[in-house]
Amino acid sequence: MMKLGKVERFSIRYAVLKVYTKFAHDKIFYKKVKYYGTENIPKDKPLLIAPNHQNALMDALAIIFALDKQLVFLARSDIFQNPVIAKILYFFKILPVFRIRDGKEKLKLNETIYNKTIQVLKSNRPVVIFPEAQHIDKRHLRKLKKGIQRIAFKLEEDSGYKADIKIIPTGIYYSNYWNFRTELFVSFGKPVGLKEYFEDYKADPIKTMLKFGNVLHEKIREQIIYIKDLQTHDEYNFLLDVCDTNIADELSLDLKDLKNKIIIDKEIVRRVDDLKETKPKIFNELIEKIKKYKAGLDKFKLKDWVLEKAVSNNKLTGKVLILLIGIPVYLYGFINNLIPYYLPNIITKDLKDRQFESSIVYGLGIFTFPIFYILQSLIVWFITKSLLLTSIYFISLPIFGLLAFIWSRLLVKASAQFRFNKTKNTTEMKDLIELRKDILSIVINRK
Repeated sequence: MMKLGKVERFSIRYAVLKVYTKFAHDKIFYKKVKYYGTENIPKDKPLLIAPNHQNALMDALAIIFALDKQLVFLARSDIFQNPVIAKILYFFKILPVFRIRDGKEKLKLNETIYNKTIQVLKSNRPVVIFPEAQHIDKRHLRKLKKGIQRIAFKLEEDSGYKADIKIIPTGIYYSNYWNFRTELFVSFGKPVGLKEYFEDYKADPIKTMLKFGNVLHEKIREQIIYIKDLQTHDEYNFLLDVCDTNIADELSLDLKDLKNKIIIDKEIVRRVDDLKETKPKIFNELIEKIKKYKAGLDKFKLKDWVLEKAVSNNKLTGKVLILLIGIPVYLYGFINNLIPYYLPNIITKDLKDRQFESSIVYGLGIFTFPIFYILQSLIVWFITKSLLLTSIYFISLPIFGLLAFIWSRLLVKASAQFRFNKTKNTTEMKDLIELRKDILSIVINRK
């Protein structure tokens, strides 16, 4: 018999830990985090939250930190194999769900899990289920599994169809899945009820759950950037950054607002989808141009933003001056943060699934950085015997660590702009610039 713990109960330890981990998540690990649609979440109903799943444990954290409530999660059972890890996962209010690959005999255990989940819902503790059942590193939404429908309808059935459970379709967006100091956006859609499906469910449960699964799939898609065709996904995704500035100007939207970025990206996908449907020949030409453009950028080791935001040598000189002045700041921050910053590489370098990379970096970082800061500060204390100097040193560590990272990003950008300026008058680079204009013309003017 599984010991599922008291995940439905409020935990003070969980609440205290959440304050620290949310700060590290929202203010340090990510450069910008935005939560939209929280007003759509009812306060007095059983709740199932149904997000898309792209980035392993970071998806769960995105939902946890978006809401003030203590949430309960259902996750794949293989991460519970180690008893110590299982205990930690139960502390974080995560319950296992078994899949066919775990063995047919274990599928029977899901009945216990579902009953526990219903108990949690009845106690007004929201439950989060990733209905795709596995993550994917694409702006896409897989076919939904039946777990969320089974739980929702079973709760209604057990309560005489009076529970009035609400399912919240939710979208999670990352500007980059793996990099430190990128952007995160979480959008909660309007709640979806089951009342209109009750009679159909009584007559044919399986068919009705399938029907509702299709509706929920559509509702989640409304909250995300959805690229349907995985064969051309990478070209679509690349196009989002190439065209977003021009589309933003056309729609009179501020691209700095993450909500607008989602609107703009959806519009780009819609236009290219329309092109694929109505003008397949031009669509195929566009895809080939994108591939050629990407290959050209790779050859010069450049990103699209360098060509878009080409800077003069005068502006580049200003950046170089800032870099030179900032060398002491960088060295101090780099040296004092070196070990905890690179420690996760020991684990992530051998990962088979890169989508766990940011989860490991963040998970280790929230513990290793404070530990090393304390150890390093103790060394300073033993050397100086000065509480003031030790305190100043301790406070300086995260500040200069972040400044060192910013300096290193500026160096990368300045180096890329220098390489572009060095080659911008070559025939090959001029052709690449023209190719970018052709791509924009197709999408913007829809010719």
